[in-house]
Amino acid sequence: MGLKMTDEELYRALRKLRAECRQLITVSNREWYSLFRDEIRNSIAIEGVFANRNELLDVLERHKRTNTQKTAAILGYFEAASTLYEYANNLYKTGEFSLRVSDIKQIHTLLMRYEKDIGTFTGELGEFRKEDVEVTESGFMPLKGIFVEETMRVFVQWINDQLTASTTDPIDLAAASHVLFETIHPFRDGNGRVGRILMNFLLIGMGLINIAIKGTTREHRNAYYQALEVGDDKFNEMLRKIETGTKPTIALIEHYANVSHLERMKKLIRDELQEAFQRLKGRTGIAFQPDALLPLREIARYYNYSQDYLRNLINKGKLRGEKRGKLWYIRIRDMEQYLQKMNSEQSNTTGSNGN
Repeated sequence: MGLKMTDEELYRALRKLRAECRQLITVSNREWYSLFRDEIRNSIAIEGVFANRNELLDVLERHKRTNTQKTAAILGYFEAASTLYEYANNLYKTGEFSLRVSDIKQIHTLLMRYEKDIGTFTGELGEFRKEDVEVTESGFMPLKGIFVEETMRVFVQWINDQLTASTTDPIDLAAASHVLFETIHPFRDGNGRVGRILMNFLLIGMGLINIAIKGTTREHRNAYYQALEVGDDKFNEMLRKIETGTKPTIALIEHYANVSHLERMKKLIRDELQEAFQRLKGRTGIAFQPDALLPLREIARYYNYSQDYLRNLINKGKLRGEKRGKLWYIRIRDMEQYLQKMNSEQSNTTGSNGN
């Protein structure tokens, strides 16, 4: 990997890379898509759902199915993360990046809806829990349900306050917000994956790149768990105060973020950012795989068509598409064949008119 950069050097390098390739964060970019697939595989592995690279490709590109739970986890993560990362990327480009409570709820809705369909998740999609929960084999106690809604609202305000401050360090904010989110544990299920997507949403919105926290080996999972456990002690103290009458405020969260032991989480994020940059630098051209199956919105953006126009072509049988849940997907090969056919028909029409 070569010599590691300082944080400031890394931030400048990633933002320069983003500026030079405005299509960097898109599944149309082969190198970024490879990073994204690794993120999915590692993130679901942290939750005990293990998929090898072929199984991942079977679900995402070949429209095949493994076992039902694995397929639901892969599709849910893909849809939630790709949707939110595109949104963060667009907000960063316009200089309007911020976080809303509805963004967090949308992540959960998209992430868990396939598991809701098959019955392995029985809670409410996109709704903060109101009941109390326990996390087995953990050293923290999630916030009592009655306090979750208000605390999450202040949590989002604190993040936005940090985003507007000129002194905010992206790795510091990513680490603190991730550990606090996981300690609050605002949903009945899916908190780990939602939290990692949220962390990447923030990194992309701050001009950096998403990362794949490693989780396919026990050693890597333990390193991640230990980073959370070391970092959540002070936040645990804060949550107990909230439960006994202390009002959640931006100042309260900021105080506990400053005194929490977040170095391990910061190092994990820093190392993965360095690795992501090394993978992407110098390889920012858009490169397609003919059999790649991409969301309709990605196809529309790259080929400069409206989504409604492409959806109309699918409905008329002029363009082949595949529907997964509520989203349409189009294979690169089919889009190219449609364009070739259109070009051929236009050429024949032009030739006939000229005779």
